[in-house]
Order: sequence, then structure tokens, then C-alpha cells
Amino acid sequence: MNLVAPPAETRIAFEHDYTPKALLTPTEARLHACLEQVSQHRCRIQVKPRLADVFQHQKHDRSAFAKVSQKHVDFLICRNDDWMPMLGIELDDDSHLRKDRQERDMFVNALFASTGLPLLRIHVREIEQVERMVEKLTKGWMQRWAALENASAA
Repeated sequence: MNLVAPPAETRIAFEHDYTPKALLTPTEARLHACLEQVSQHRCRIQVKPRLADVFQHQKHDRSAFAKVSQKHVDFLICRNDDWMPMLGIELDDDSHLRKDRQERDMFVNALFASTGLPLLRIHVREIEQVERMVEKLTKGWMQRWAALENASAA
């Protein structure tokens, strides 16, 4: 094991000037805390996984990989035991009204729909609607569970 961490006062020259930043915005952190509280550790909540890590594609199809390699979903809810994705969550704000974001959102919606993985879109104004969120999350989880059960029975 090797810890690669120079003393705090040490800096090395690097091609670009990078600095660490918070992984979640304050709004995303609020939603994550809500999801953690609601789930009570009955599932795994992944933060900003790349779509390329969630969805498989034909290995020789570079264009399929390119379409998902630079995109992520805000949260991915997985089963505890086998890490199977159960549903995705996108937190939308008013930036999703921009044309480029709408095109990206349409692609993500279609990707999730084509694979049978439920996607819940929550607008920032809806974060406080916990009961409604739990209802939607439960419905998505149950739909996915049924689909997985049917696939394993076939």
C-alpha cells in the first residue's frame, strides 16, 4: 500500500491548475441527505456515476461508448446485495430549459427507457415533497424489481 500525498506545504508543477471541489452542489447534497434518510440503508445510493459504468454496449461499437462516456446521472439507486441498478435520479433546475440540456435530457430519458431502468426526474422545487418522492421511488423500484424477476424466470 502506498499513500501518494505530499506534505500540505508541498506542491508540484503540473500541466494544468486543478483544485479539489465538492462533489455535490448544496442542492444535490440536500437531495442526497433526503435519499439517505428515506432509504435507511436498504439500498446503495451512488453519486454521479458515468452512464458508461451503468449501461453495457457492444464492445466493438465505439460510437455507443462515446455517447455515454461523458455523461452521468445525478444519483443511481442500487440493490444492496448485488449492486444491480434499480433506478436513476436526475435533479433538474432551470438550466434544463436550455436547448443543449434538453437534447441531453432526451437522450438520457430514451437510454433509461430503452433499457427498462426507471428514471425519476425531480425539479429542485420538488425536493421538499418527500412523500411524493417516496411514492415515485417505490413505484420505480417495484417496476424494476418485477422486470428483473421476469427476466430471471425466462
